[in-house]
Amino acid sequence: MAEASPQTSLQLQFRTSKPQGLLFLAAGKTDYCLMELRSGYVQLRINFDMEERVLHSQQRSQLNDLAWHLVELHHEQDNVTLVIDKRDRTSAKMPGTLYELNIDYGFYIGGTGKLDVPYLAGALPSFRGCIDGVSFNQLDILMPLRPSPGFKNIHEVSVGCSDEFFAGEEEPITFFSSRSYISFPSWNVDEEGIFECTLQTSAAHGLLLYHPGQAGDFIAMEIEDGLIKAYIGKHKSRTHLCSRRSVNDSHWHYIKLKFTVEYLQLTLDEETVKKSLPPQSKLPLLTGSFFVGGIDDSIRSEAIKLISVSGKYARGRSFKGCLRNLKANSEKKSLKNVLVTKDISAGCEMQSSFKANLSLETAVKSPTVKAAPVFAISQESSISPDREDRRHLLVLRNLIVLEGEQASLESKHIKVNLDFQKLGINQSQILFDIKEPPSHGHLKLSVEPLQEVNAFTLQDVCQGKILYVHDGSEDTYDYFNFSISTSNKKIVSPYLQGNEQHMFSITVTPVNDAPEIILPKGSLLLLLENSKKCLTNDLIKVLDKDTDSVGLRLSVLGNLNADAGFLENSRHPGKAITTFSNEDLSKGTVFFVHTGVKNSRIVLRASDGEKVSNTVVLRVMAVPLDYSVVNNSGINLLQGVTALIRPKHLAVETNFVLQELEIWYKITEPPHFGQVQRRHSRGIWKEVNSFSQDSLQRSRVRYCSTFKDIQLENVTDQFKFKVSIGNRISEEHTFPIKVKWLRYSLLKHAPLEIEKSKKKYLNSDNLFAVIADLEIPEDELHFKLLSLPKNGQILLNDQPLKKDSVFSQKDITDEKVAYELISQYHEDYDSFRFLISTKYLDSNFYDFEVYIKSDFRNIILTNNGLNVTEGEGELITSTKLFVQTPDNKTFQYEVIQFPKHGKLKLTNFSGSFENNGNLTTFTNKDITDMRLMYVHDDSETVFDEFLVRASSKESGKGTNFDQEVEPLSVEIRFYVSVQLKNDEKPVRVIDKIFDIVRNGQRLLTLADLCYHDPDSDFDDGQLLYTRRGISNGDLVLTNDTLHRLYQFKQVDLEQKQVLFIHHGADFGRFVLFVTDGKHYTSLLLEVNATDPYIRLTNNTGLLVQKGKEETVSTANLSATTNQDIRNDHELTYEILSFPKYGSIYVNNVLTDSFTQLDLIKGHVTYRHDDSNNLIDAFNFTVRAGDVHLDAGLQVHIYLESHPQPPRIVNKNNLLVEEGKPVKISKGKLQVVHGNSSPSEIVFTVRQPPVHGYIRKFSSEESYLSSDQRPALSFTQQDVDEGKVQYVQTVSDQLDDHFFLDVTNGVRTMSGIEISVDIIPRMIPLEVRNFTVIEGGSKALAEDYLKISSRHFAGLSCEFILTEQPKHGYVENCRVPGIKLATFTRKQVEQELICYVHDDSEELMDSFTVIANNMELWKLSLPQTVFVTVTAVNDEAPVVKVNRILQVWVGSVTEITIDDLCAEDKDSSPSELVYSITPPSNGHLALKSSPNKSILTFTQAHIIKGQLVFVHNGAVSGGFNFQVTDGLNFAPQQIFSITAQMLVISLEVNKGLGVFPGSRKPISQHDLKAVTNDVTNAGNRTITFVIVTSPKLGRLIRVDSDDTTQEIFSFTQSMVDEGVIMYEHLHAESADWSAEDFFTFTVSSPPSVLDIQMFHVLISYAIDRHDQNSRLLANTGKNASVFELKIVLDLSEVH
Repeated sequence: MAEASPQTSLQLQFRTSKPQGLLFLAAGKTDYCLMELRSGYVQLRINFDMEERVLHSQQRSQLNDLAWHLVELHHEQDNVTLVIDKRDRTSAKMPGTLYELNIDYGFYIGGTGKLDVPYLAGALPSFRGCIDGVSFNQLDILMPLRPSPGFKNIHEVSVGCSDEFFAGEEEPITFFSSRSYISFPSWNVDEEGIFECTLQTSAAHGLLLYHPGQAGDFIAMEIEDGLIKAYIGKHKSRTHLCSRRSVNDSHWHYIKLKFTVEYLQLTLDEETVKKSLPPQSKLPLLTGSFFVGGIDDSIRSEAIKLISVSGKYARGRSFKGCLRNLKANSEKKSLKNVLVTKDISAGCEMQSSFKANLSLETAVKSPTVKAAPVFAISQESSISPDREDRRHLLVLRNLIVLEGEQASLESKHIKVNLDFQKLGINQSQILFDIKEPPSHGHLKLSVEPLQEVNAFTLQDVCQGKILYVHDGSEDTYDYFNFSISTSNKKIVSPYLQGNEQHMFSITVTPVNDAPEIILPKGSLLLLLENSKKCLTNDLIKVLDKDTDSVGLRLSVLGNLNADAGFLENSRHPGKAITTFSNEDLSKGTVFFVHTGVKNSRIVLRASDGEKVSNTVVLRVMAVPLDYSVVNNSGINLLQGVTALIRPKHLAVETNFVLQELEIWYKITEPPHFGQVQRRHSRGIWKEVNSFSQDSLQRSRVRYCSTFKDIQLENVTDQFKFKVSIGNRISEEHTFPIKVKWLRYSLLKHAPLEIEKSKKKYLNSDNLFAVIADLEIPEDELHFKLLSLPKNGQILLNDQPLKKDSVFSQKDITDEKVAYELISQYHEDYDSFRFLISTKYLDSNFYDFEVYIKSDFRNIILTNNGLNVTEGEGELITSTKLFVQTPDNKTFQYEVIQFPKHGKLKLTNFSGSFENNGNLTTFTNKDITDMRLMYVHDDSETVFDEFLVRASSKESGKGTNFDQEVEPLSVEIRFYVSVQLKNDEKPVRVIDKIFDIVRNGQRLLTLADLCYHDPDSDFDDGQLLYTRRGISNGDLVLTNDTLHRLYQFKQVDLEQKQVLFIHHGADFGRFVLFVTDGKHYTSLLLEVNATDPYIRLTNNTGLLVQKGKEETVSTANLSATTNQDIRNDHELTYEILSFPKYGSIYVNNVLTDSFTQLDLIKGHVTYRHDDSNNLIDAFNFTVRAGDVHLDAGLQVHIYLESHPQPPRIVNKNNLLVEEGKPVKISKGKLQVVHGNSSPSEIVFTVRQPPVHGYIRKFSSEESYLSSDQRPALSFTQQDVDEGKVQYVQTVSDQLDDHFFLDVTNGVRTMSGIEISVDIIPRMIPLEVRNFTVIEGGSKALAEDYLKISSRHFAGLSCEFILTEQPKHGYVENCRVPGIKLATFTRKQVEQELICYVHDDSEELMDSFTVIANNMELWKLSLPQTVFVTVTAVNDEAPVVKVNRILQVWVGSVTEITIDDLCAEDKDSSPSELVYSITPPSNGHLALKSSPNKSILTFTQAHIIKGQLVFVHNGAVSGGFNFQVTDGLNFAPQQIFSITAQMLVISLEVNKGLGVFPGSRKPISQHDLKAVTNDVTNAGNRTITFVIVTSPKLGRLIRVDSDDTTQEIFSFTQSMVDEGVIMYEHLHAESADWSAEDFFTFTVSSPPSVLDIQMFHVLISYAIDRHDQNSRLLANTGKNASVFELKIVLDLSEVH
């Protein structure tokens, strides 16, 4: 039966004597309601698919008392109540929001059958007893009690309550069918098993007992042919035993079955038979149930197979008859402790029809082996063969023989009733053929020597020639089977044809044999001096087959030498014994204790109580203990592992091997770097401070290396120990432990550089660790995070790791570990700390560094919070709050959450505020100009906060949206800490007149006087009161009334330390000053003295639900008095008249009084009696001291339905199209209440919709003319009449919700959520980017083109490509090669639509698509799908430029892209590698190392100008080269190089004329050098190096700022620019003319010109270059008229 039940009502009655059992189960897949009886109490387990709740019955007495008990379960919504017998009530609240009980599998009563669900794990057994009146939700489940296929199954239950449940322990049990049985819990057999019972039956066959066991073990007992047969089975062997007399005579018979490891014994009434079991037998291991009277059908075939009884009756039929006084190992078994019963009844009545059936059955089914009676059963004369009666043909009588003796078979034992003369046959013609020989003896013919026989004649019997010879065993019963036939052919009787077998019984009379003692290991007992040794059956063995171990006792003859030692029993150590039993010897409890002389003897003799054994002498020799540590080699192991300590490492040998010695190693000094551990039970290793030699031999001791740190020194470990043997302790030994200390080697530890992407994977080049000298798998070497990076996170398999997380070296190698930058505002550096860990050791910590390439878009945030004093303001400076970027963008701050206890304000330069309200925006400039301020509102708060969003001011610029220029934005929560100040005065909280008894005293407490300090950080208890004079009394200490109080604290009032004593006028007042230490206030306390009184301050009455209970609290009833009552329990309420329809309880105890303290603590309850009276009352007297007051309390009872909240019938989601209204109908929202009409049920909009509004219109209004203002309330009637709508207004929304409160005027339900599903106006198309391999294709799966709204699920629509891919096309996979412009949603779902890349080298592509549906006339917005193309290296490099390189001999020449260049569409220049042969006339090199020859380089080297050719050798030459991108190769080519000699010549060297004392430039007309490098003349540098400087001047260079400096070298370009000058020095000493010169070399690599000379003429005759010359003096000379030569004195020319 399947059902989903929001409300549950269950009722059932039961009676039982069993403390455990399942009563009821409503079973679902995960939901369930399970009611059980546990330990006599009802337990309910219930689950609504969230969490299980368990309820227990609370009654004091157990319910398994065979009385009827009523159980009720009530479940409504989340409330579950369990009620027992209408009194005991327990309730619980269910978790979650779903309160339906989903029943998938139906109901189970009394048991669970084959139901297999997780919540039944550990469930109790099936119920045994009576169940009635099972009603689930008013459905009678039990009746009618008959099976109905597919609906109701009945298993082993019947109508009515059987008498067997009430049967006593002594009540007999009747088994009345072939399937009858009872079963008990498994029979625990330790040393022996004894089963006893008394039976009465007339049946010849039936199973009495069966107990299965492990691997073919069993115990069984049955009736066969009226005889009792017992069986014991162990593995494949089976032993059976048979009684001598039958039991099917309808009389009561006592049966006892006993089995031990030695024998099987059966007792019937007074007669016992016994059979030995094979040697080294063990008791069977019994499991499962213990069956009596029959067996369950499920194991019948197994039992028949094990018992294997011969004959055709072996079908495991049940016993028919009566059993009583059942016992198993003396424990009574009865119907009170059965597990299962079938077809039985209590009591015993052997009916005649029962007997008749049994006798009929016996007559029809004759056995094949006839049991012989003990006495002859017929005295009739011989009968003729034609009328023979086989029952009287053969008369057998038991043969009685002494144990171990022989006896002859005579005619009295075997008699054949035939008339031999009449038949004409002899006795020798009657043959007996042995079919089954005796088990414990032999049949022999009495001739010399005796011969064993297999057949004999009747004549042999009559002549006493047949002997039975017993084998001396202890069995008291034997038999043999035989057939009877005749050799006379004339006799045709079917009974003399040898077809039937007969059994002849032999009774063996036991003979008590004398015991015998043997010493299996010789007569010498060796032991260590002053030790003790156990005497076992290996040393002393007593043989006596007919006496058990307990009956055999051994005695010590004579007196033991007192100086030698004594015998003791380990149960009483130290006490000497002279006798002990063979059982003690077998159990190993007898010890010889050596105390003195080395040689002595023990004389022993055994007795079975009648006969004594032979005497044996056991010589005792004590030898001194000698031992040595033969092995102490120590162990070698790796750090961090364990190593077993075996005897080859550590062993002690003693001089005595025959005696078990406990050799112990006591650790005196434990190891320093590990632990010595021993393996305990369950394989647990624990540290020990001692261990035994036995533990070493059993590999249970080990050394565990626990030192996990790095060991810097090669130290060894050890532990010291002493050997303890008996009471001897050796000297201290040292056990060496050599530990191979391990060390980590961090082969790779390179920082990670974060550049283009925010996430980068670590690899083995970043982090690679190994253990030196030890190979360890990478997945076993772990890195443990000790700290996390500040600006990012560590990912493992794309999941962020926490502190102390680990990842392995294999994770790094497989690139599963990544660093991801998560902070928008970060530094250029990050790091995290880790250690390396393996099972061997842990490393020291390391720091892993992450370098973050600076990004101008990174935000640098300052957020340090603000401290402000209460009520004051504080500037927010750039050190408190600031946002910036490396490129100094300016930020605008928007306040999105205002401070709660203050305001943000901007100040102007005059110091006043620009705004009164909260500031909404501010900028970086406001912060740096010191204008932003937080002003606290002076509240008593210690904390405030506000939330701002900082955005870069460039946002919004530009029309093209590009993710790279997305405006920067960050949200910042800024915290403000407020330092409180004491600025509030204390405020009076309690203000009333203090009443007191005239001339009496009374405590002044917080109930009379109380102040509060609004300062939140002030403790009100520390308020200090100071009083002035009191006109009518005094304030004193409570415990010292002579001590007047002038000052006290409020905490003293709380602790009741202030006492007021009245004297004087009845009315008075006095002044009190109250201070918090800073602020003062005063008050008047009025004191009014009157006679003692007591008054009720509250008496509101009590409201109680019918049949329930309610607490009476001080809110309902309380009293006050002006007396000195110091404890609330002194104010008592005595009930004068009790309530008529209920009772008053205090702590669940019915009472007639209670105290004010009981009312305060809520201990007083009124419990209604569930009658129909709805008004009750009780009267009471309230007493305080000597004053009392009589009053009453009214109790009003209400029905359960009165205060019930309205019930929600319908609450379903609304479905509305975007921008349209929808009616809220009765089917969507319906709330009812039994006593309220729809117009009385009022809904109030508690939280309006977010994306729309609720509107209501009257019946005469239309939708269009209705009021557009949102409705705040409406009734259920408005909903029923369709007057309430939800109007959707906000676009691009998929859902909405609003919350309602509903009330019926009495009870209100809050928070009813109504969800709204909005059907979008446009189809919500979502796209996802994907990656495709270059030249490949990719199916456009649903995830790439997804219509997310559930409202469009299954909608057939068309996708239109509004913008085709630029580097590929979209096709139908079934029609390849045709570009598509449209395709359908169904084709996408079938993955028929593919994007195909055009195999170009473009790595990005995109296409734009819209979704269209013609039926709904709906479109989606255009969505662009971006395609990332994974490049494939399939293009070979192409050599674009290969020109002959012209170089100068011996030069170093750069090779440019104009000389040599290769390109590859899908490879970068750095991936294009040139491989060359060695050049024939020089070598290639990099500029950084021109002397280092290289044979490989990349195109990037050429582009960056890093490749040069260094000429050396022949003029013409070159090299072969080939370019590859790693996969593809360009054809091999030759790069040719030709060299020519660079010639430098001095084209102009005219010299220079200089006016004395001046400077003159050297121009290209004066000095010019040229080379034959005409094409590169502009770029070639010609350098002049001065070899000999000028003597009369110097060479200088004039800079652009007219500064000069002497030079020693210059270039031709400097000469051409005119910046090289010759400057004449020391003009004052110069002659009219002089000559100067300098020598120089000219070079332009690789050519050099030898030394040249440049001449300089210095003369006044030369025009001054820098200014005009003038004649300063000309005095002249007298000259002869006749002379023509003019001589000028230069000194006179100025």
